[in-house]
Amino acid sequence: MSVNSFFTEISCNPKLPKLSGYSFSNIIDLPKNVLVHDFTNSNSIKGMHNPYSIGKYNEKRPNIYKGELFEKTNRFIHMGIDIGAPIGTAVKSFFDGKILSFKYNHLKLDYGYTIITEHKFKDQSIYALYGHLSKSSITNKTLGQEIHTGEMFAQIGKEDENGGWPPHVHFQLSLLKPKECNLPGVVSEKDHDIALKIFPDPRIVLGEIY
Repeated sequence: MSVNSFFTEISCNPKLPKLSGYSFSNIIDLPKNVLVHDFTNSNSIKGMHNPYSIGKYNEKRPNIYKGELFEKTNRFIHMGIDIGAPIGTAVKSFFDGKILSFKYNHLKLDYGYTIITEHKFKDQSIYALYGHLSKSSITNKTLGQEIHTGEMFAQIGKEDENGGWPPHVHFQLSLLKPKECNLPGVVSEKDHDIALKIFPDPRIVLGEIY
């Protein structure tokens, strides 16, 4: 996916649906006192292999994203929430919806096995990307398949199938329908303002997990 084309093709600012009155599920069952990372400085890799952890939304992460996939377009601002958990940990749907797309994003440090779901709130949709999953997560999946609040439908992947990262799920919301099974999970400063309008803070459905 061309990150530049993703943003240049946007012609309007989407509106966030009203979410008051809805109940949402955790996507990962976390223990108490989970490590919350600070990836804003060069020493931030410490603790990357903690069994359970959280990486923040809208965080500038210098020196984390290496290689052509990121450095060519100077992308380093994180637009989802990372939840670290052991390989094979159940990943659940935050709300009733359907599977919009699934794919193996094969590039080094990409999402690996990925699922995007669609969730309706009256006449508006929110899309959710779950990245860095296991290969088994997309086995026997079908487009349009219904999923339900709290339903386990995927698992945390290992490094040789999740893009080469420590085990975690990247969870990102989008107010625009993705044209393919991918979203810019990190963006450049040039695209940051519009990215904030398209990719809202996942805590609107996950709650105050940090």
